Amino acid sequence: MAALPYMQLYVADYLADTMHLTTEEHGAYLLLIFNYWQTGKPIPMSRLARITRLSNERWTDVERSLGEFFNERDNEWIHDRIERDLEAVRNARSTTVEIPLNENATNIEEKRGEEIKEIHTHTAQEKFSLHDAWEPDPKTFTAVLFRNGMANQTFEADQLLEFRSYWISRPDDLKTQAQWEHSLAQQLKRQARTQQANGGSPNETGRRVTQGRTRNAHDILTDPTW
Repeated sequence: MAALPYMQLYVADYLADTMHLTTEEHGAYLLLIFNYWQTGKPIPMSRLARITRLSNERWTDVERSLGEFFNERDNEWIHDRIERDLEAVRNARSTTVEIPLNENATNIEEKRGEEIKEIHTHTAQEKFSLHDAWEPDPKTFTAVLFRNGMANQTFEADQLLEFRSYWISRPDDLKTQAQWEHSLAQQLKRQARTQQANGGSPNETGRRVTQGRTRNAHDILTDPTW
């Protein structure tokens, strides 16, 4: 499995579960779960010490503390929560479309998008999990950007795709349309600040910002050719 651009790290849950760990054990545990997420599969027991960058002697001491977070099966360490998160990401990426011989991929995607939009129609106060067809309303989102001090802010179109991808993998999070638009505006604002601080170097996703096609947020949402 290709390395994913980010992983869900629930800070409050992590700290609650690891209060008893030493500094060394914290570092070793984080290296293990980072490797687990990057490779997308359980960790062979023969590689545990190497991944944590510990000597065999030190790993023997640390292993007793970290073993409680994993299940051992077939000489591998398995992390149940990361497995659930990986499965959610795989499911979100596995949607396929069958293309009839008399239609091209572009037409199919356009029709599929229209069908999904008809299914995912929400009232103003209705809370829902994010889905592939979601997008901010151009009229209300313009006001949201203005309230967040980003009236003329530009961003790349795939930032919306990244926002969807992250929240689709967390189907238990429910928000209203206005709350989702606020969350998107906040993410764009954080990424803009990071980009400014780095002088155009990699953004929050680790991807290098290019001087490609960027547009006003309202223009992107209302331009069908974007």
